[in-house]
Amino acid sequence: MRKLTDFLITVHIMKGLCGRGPTAFGMLIAFSVPVGVLLVLISGLYPGGVGEFALRAFRTVVAGFH
Repeated sequence: MRKLTDFLITVHIMKGLCGRGPTAFGMLIAFSVPVGVLLVLISGLYPGGVGEFALRAFRTVVAGFH
């Protein structure tokens, strides 16, 4: 929880200093790097690639709700 709190405080301070646009752009970059790394790892380690992984995850979630 401390890291999330620190992140929210940092975003609030940067929004006050730089404005809403640059802060949103920075958050977009900050979140896209881990997502990109995750996609590369899934496509390299999962036999069917990202599409097959997403399909199986979707089927697992839907099956869990029924």
